[in-house]
Amino acid sequence: MNITARIAALHGALWSIDPWYRWSWYAWPIAMAVLVTGWILMSKPANTGAWGSTGSWAKPIAQKPATSQATPVKTTTINPVDLEVMSCFANRGEASESACTRVIDGGKISGSRLASVYTQRGFMQRDKQPDSAMSDFNAALKIQPDYAAALNDRAWIYMTRGDYDAALQDLNKSVGMPTPWGPAAVAYYYRGFAHLRLKDYAKALTDLNEAIRRQPNSSDYYLARGEAQQAQESYDAALRDFDEFSKRAPKDPRGLLARAVILETTGKPRDALVALESAATLVPDNDFVKSERDRLRGQVNDKDPAKSNPGEPPPT
Repeated sequence: MNITARIAALHGALWSIDPWYRWSWYAWPIAMAVLVTGWILMSKPANTGAWGSTGSWAKPIAQKPATSQATPVKTTTINPVDLEVMSCFANRGEASESACTRVIDGGKISGSRLASVYTQRGFMQRDKQPDSAMSDFNAALKIQPDYAAALNDRAWIYMTRGDYDAALQDLNKSVGMPTPWGPAAVAYYYRGFAHLRLKDYAKALTDLNEAIRRQPNSSDYYLARGEAQQAQESYDAALRDFDEFSKRAPKDPRGLLARAVILETTGKPRDALVALESAATLVPDNDFVKSERDRLRGQVNDKDPAKSNPGEPPPT
């Protein structure tokens, strides 16, 4: 992580955990404005140009020699626990995970702050250590049962295990609370995805529409909604969503693959082949993409007399 990203991460962590830090960001612009105003009034530069001659206010002020040392400026120090919390949320891999563990084991924070640290550590572990992540989400929810981020992340693990009913229980709680805009969008997306896998396409579309309304630039939301529309045979709407996904994630071949499936299903194999050729350029080493492209190439060529028999004119 570069220095700019690290500073941004530290600022975000401080903003969320330290009210005095937030207050200082409101206070310092006012203090600076007062300081600059005073400087302008006390030491205005001489005006000798087209606007007139120098006035008495432009004369330099005589400076007295310093007779005493300046009073040291008091600085606010960050206690070690807050530094560990900041490191926990800095997203530096194992270093951040270890920092979260030190905060938890230290026993010096409680309440919502402790729940957030448990959730952060669980989030970092959920791919490689889902059981440990689940334990952390359970611990966070034991401390704060209405913590939306922990509910969403626990539901994600349930869905990776195919337990969509358990996921829906958590997600129903999450969307039913006055959840912040971002976590609420994730909850609607996850719940829509769960309904999709349970083949309840009407409910899936309702939730995915809400997720997109709240976070219209999240590419995966369009992919899921396109899949729900495809299942209902709303092929034009599905194609629009798959194209929106590809627009927002141009290096991800999934939108092109989904597009190819619909085009082949609706009797447009040549257009489907174009989508597969484009997908193959994005992932040239993907065996599935290559096999699908080659299969469709064969079908298109077999149906094209000019290509299958290049020495003979096509039948009339």
